[in-house]
Amino acid sequence: MTLADRLNQIIAEQKITKREFARRVGISENYLYILTNNGRKNTDQNKTISTTLAKLIAVEFGYSADWILNGETENESNT
Repeated sequence: MTLADRLNQIIAEQKITKREFARRVGISENYLYILTNNGRKNTDQNKTISTTLAKLIAVEFGYSADWILNGETENESNT
């Protein structure tokens, strides 16, 4: 599962728009659209986010920052 998949899953589960998600975490809609569409084609740019942004998303929506960043839960990363 990619970062884009995880962000899209959060948006779907929260039943909010991408616009609302972007507003609540303080990023531009354009940046969110880049992130949720698997980044820029043929580059690694925008296929990851900062730890700070992952923690902000985690606090705002109740998900694990590790899962947002890496697709792992805290339990999975310890095994």
